[in-house]
Amino acid sequence: MKNIFLGILVLASMIACTSQETKTEGEDPNMVLFRENAKVVDAAFKAFSKKDLKEFATYQADSIKVHGAQFGGRDINKAEMLERSAIFFKLINNVNVKVTLLPGVDEVTLKPDGSVRAYVIWSADFVNNAPKTDLKSYFSFKLDKDHKVYDHDEYYDVSGWFQVASAAPSK
Repeated sequence: MKNIFLGILVLASMIACTSQETKTEGEDPNMVLFRENAKVVDAAFKAFSKKDLKEFATYQADSIKVHGAQFGGRDINKAEMLERSAIFFKLINNVNVKVTLLPGVDEVTLKPDGSVRAYVIWSADFVNNAPKTDLKSYFSFKLDKDHKVYDHDEYYDVSGWFQVASAAPSK
């Protein structure tokens, strides 16, 4: 009886190991690409939260197009994105981000395509001592073969944040 139980235990262990190997060998290459791209996006958010625009810029392709969230806005390029960020950094300190990264999907097949979606909650201290407020946002990033962001969509309402950040200093 012990031998049968031991045999079943060994067999179950072998099946579990074999199943695991099969799962990783047949993995969708776009999920592998997503994981590589997600590392880049995560590093970019970390650099941004440190207010390190020099490092942040290294994760962006020179040809990047940023599709901003502002009403009536136009697409901006890398230089404009960095300039906008530098102005924003003058209004805030202690930037914190909570980032959840998910794979982007092809709009037709709904299968992973290597792009990265990000759900982000921002918080920061305003230089004018305004009350701290969180900002929820959503981003979609497409990365090129060199793992640099070349297309950046953003969705949020930052108008309230800018009103608070640019208001007269509180006493």
